[in-house]
Amino acid sequence: MKGILVIFFTLLSLGSIDLDTVRKYFEESKNSKAATDNLYKLMQEYRQEDPVLLAYKGAALTLQARYLTERSEKKKMVSQGIALIERAVKLSPKQVEVRLIRLAVQEHSPKILKYKTDIGEDKQFILSNLSSQPSAIRSMVKRYAKQSQLFTADEQRKLSQ
Repeated sequence: MKGILVIFFTLLSLGSIDLDTVRKYFEESKNSKAATDNLYKLMQEYRQEDPVLLAYKGAALTLQARYLTERSEKKKMVSQGIALIERAVKLSPKQVEVRLIRLAVQEHSPKILKYKTDIGEDKQFILSNLSSQPSAIRSMVKRYAKQSQLFTADEQRKLSQ
């Protein structure tokens, strides 16, 4: 019986995704094809409904699409990614990390996609709710704001306090 439980929990842990690794790849993916590939591979088989991981899976699809050459495949992958991000927001609209992921994807999406409609709302939500977040999320938001064109110098200073 113990052997069966050990095998069960081993298999269960193999299917789990390390959120810290996902976050690391997501942050690095802006400037790294290797990080984008790693994030995409890690999230590709994810089939559950955790809003944070769904948002990262959606982001992985939109980021990976940058490297596709076939226009129709690129469009299909971006559409799938956006749909996952929006589903994540609907499942957990008060989740700062989900809103940050959507904000980052929208900020860097091409204007032709017209996927920039929630930037102001997400930014305000993040700023208003950041103080109640775990330190990992606060740090992630601060790092993002530092390199983002969306956050003013004053907002960046407030985030650093």
